[in-house]
Amino acid sequence: MKIASLSSILCLLACTAGLSAEVTITELADRIQVQIDGQVFTEWRHKEWVAPFLYPVIGPNGENVTRHYPMRAGVPGEEPDHPHHRSIRFSHSDVNGFNFWWAPGKEKAGHSAEIQLEKIEKIASGKTGEVIFWNQWLGDGKLVLRERVRLGFIPLENRQLLMDYDIELKAADAPVHMGDKRDGGLLVRVAGSMKVEDEKGNKFAGTILNSRGDRNADAWGKRAEWADYFGPDASGKTVGIAMFDHPSNVRFPTHWHARTYGLITTNRFGTDHFKGNYNDHKTVVCRPAGNACPACASHSGDFTIPAGKSITLRHRLYFHHGDPTAAKVAEQYGHYTSDPDATLSRMKVLHQDRKWKELIEQFASEDFSSWPADMQDKASEAFHLRGQIYSFLKNGPKAEADLKAALKLAPKNQAFWLTLADNYTNNLKDDEQALTAYRQAFAISGKGNGWQPLTATISIARLLTDQVKTDEALAMLKQYGDMKGMAPVWKIKMLRAYGHAYAAQGNEKESLAKFREALELESKP
Repeated sequence: MKIASLSSILCLLACTAGLSAEVTITELADRIQVQIDGQVFTEWRHKEWVAPFLYPVIGPNGENVTRHYPMRAGVPGEEPDHPHHRSIRFSHSDVNGFNFWWAPGKEKAGHSAEIQLEKIEKIASGKTGEVIFWNQWLGDGKLVLRERVRLGFIPLENRQLLMDYDIELKAADAPVHMGDKRDGGLLVRVAGSMKVEDEKGNKFAGTILNSRGDRNADAWGKRAEWADYFGPDASGKTVGIAMFDHPSNVRFPTHWHARTYGLITTNRFGTDHFKGNYNDHKTVVCRPAGNACPACASHSGDFTIPAGKSITLRHRLYFHHGDPTAAKVAEQYGHYTSDPDATLSRMKVLHQDRKWKELIEQFASEDFSSWPADMQDKASEAFHLRGQIYSFLKNGPKAEADLKAALKLAPKNQAFWLTLADNYTNNLKDDEQALTAYRQAFAISGKGNGWQPLTATISIARLLTDQVKTDEALAMLKQYGDMKGMAPVWKIKMLRAYGHAYAAQGNEKESLAKFREALELESKP
């Protein structure tokens, strides 16, 4: 009989353990307790303080992976700072003027801010676990907003775990204003042994790394899809807490209020507080405790939830062994965001940030045609977006394949035809195919002063001029007559197209007249 290798046996046991783990969620008098295989993983403590938080949080080695203070004082390696950094919690420091981040009472903020449990909607235990409940955010005792929280628990092999932390913020009869502030979002304060350094500059063994490659202090304020805080737990073994930002969230990817002393926070409402031109906001104290913060006065990141409306913020935390590479954090993030909506959102962000090579690296093998039938419009958009990037990167054949796939799903989309035509012109050097594609785009849109018909018109005229088919080129341009109502920038392009066509025809007088008219129009303020 063939004997399996030790590594195969260990892998099988680990996988089996992960698959057979049992999640048990229990409502107690003052908390909601979550157990994995009979051992406490965490507790939602909603009566211990003025706002709820998750504590303890037991990592894959059986050790707590978030800071004990202030729930338990005097733990070696921990600093007794920021008592509002309670393990894992969600809040914001300016919600209709109330500071739910500090939640300290009137002695510091001049008002009270409390978050109280309203009701439990659902508790489900089993191979995975889920609890859903509603909170009320109260400012000076009055309702500011209602919050629906969904916590989901997915055990993995070797006592690792995925935890979803989804939040719906719902405005009541009045709008809810989220102010542009640095302090806010879903926070994790890691165990003291896991931090990078303390506030005195003493070095520890922890590391912060985000999805864009920013590390430690350089990760502060940066936008990224995920961030991981990892280091040794009390056993001395390396563990990590990776936080994932879902592409459906407002202002994806979020800014990260990530601090080397042990804090990592998703903050999508603090935009100006993370800009370099506001100097070092890591040391600036915002109002009401300080008035030296110029970003507080800009309000550019302010966000309003209209009365009766809501926003949903989705997050996932991955409690893992080892560093991000060993734990395959990027791969886990890919699984989390593999649905069509999330995929398309991630592609758009990479395109907007001009991270074209990264987009291709991540999505080159994605078969968008396999998306569900009701997602075919988004599949065509994804094909077009990837084809556009291939075209930018001068990979004409792959661009052509993607753009044809996009048009197979959406044959009446003028923009797709124009991108295909540009690819034939710029990369494949196939003027006949380009002409066919430009003409198809023009046939769909018809004559008009929009960018699509004008782009097609001028491109067709240029190609015909290059082929010395000047009569056809001029006929194409003359459809627009005196170009009445056309935007100046397009009128200039049309006049230049006329100039080139007349020059190719040998009509120097008309050519110079069109070029002079274009120059005169261009010189106007």
